[in-house]
Amino acid sequence: MQARTLKDGFGIQITFGTGLSGRDYSGIMLLLDPTSVTPPGLEGGDAIDTTTHSNTAYRTKHERSLKEITDASMTVVYDPDAWTSIVAAINDNTLITFTFPDASSVSVYGYLKSFIPNEYVEGEQATAECVIVVTNWNHNTGAEAGPIYTAGS
Repeated sequence: MQARTLKDGFGIQITFGTGLSGRDYSGIMLLLDPTSVTPPGLEGGDAIDTTTHSNTAYRTKHERSLKEITDASMTVVYDPDAWTSIVAAINDNTLITFTFPDASSVSVYGYLKSFIPNEYVEGEQATAECVIVVTNWNHNTGAEAGPIYTAGS
């Protein structure tokens, strides 16, 4: 079996759902148009040092039990009229879906942590840096919720 790989990073789409506040963010990505995206990743955390005075030759370690889903980030061009929606989306937990060019997707619960405009420069498109924090908390059920992977074509 040969692994499928994405040959081109172009075409990733991000969609936001309805936040904890009840506000629907499904249209926010029409106002924030990504030029580059770093989707969430996986992190196991540092090893737990299990070395004791009983060890005779080697330090021993143990893996952690919990996993972390890392933050996502994106550089966007934006509609200046987006400010009201951006202010509302900051810190409002919602389901966020990253759909890859092959139609596979990863959905996580999280929130828009930051929207930082870059320097405005004559002759260049205005952009901003955004960070999405993954909370792993489903605000609808009040329970822990890990990432949801859906296979593509």
